[in-house]
Amino acid sequence: MKNIFDYTYFRTAKRHFKRDGVEAFTAVLTISFIVFLYCIPLYSFLIDILNFKLTHSYDKIILSFIGLFIFFSTKRRYKGKYFTYRDKWINETKREKLLGELFIVFFFFSPLLIMFIMQHFCAF
Repeated sequence: MKNIFDYTYFRTAKRHFKRDGVEAFTAVLTISFIVFLYCIPLYSFLIDILNFKLTHSYDKIILSFIGLFIFFSTKRRYKGKYFTYRDKWINETKREKLLGELFIVFFFFSPLLIMFIMQHFCAF
């Protein structure tokens, strides 16, 4: 099975290729945002477990640094990879493409589901 991160990058880059070109800024931003969404519940869980009492401004600063780290790591990982992934997935059938796009939608919304579950069922 294809790597969902790589496939999401490729599909987003392909959709915005005319505007972004090979740099695929929108695709990098999309992957970074999804990874950041996965980090928020983990961050909240760790803060609660370790019983840290952080002010709202410190939370914003820490989350900003986490977001920037994720963005620059993602940008470095996918630099120059668009054509590699295009060659890999250029011959997809319509069925494979539809299934892949359904996985992308699930991939995008699953961190929101995790946050919902943690907030409603894991109250400490």
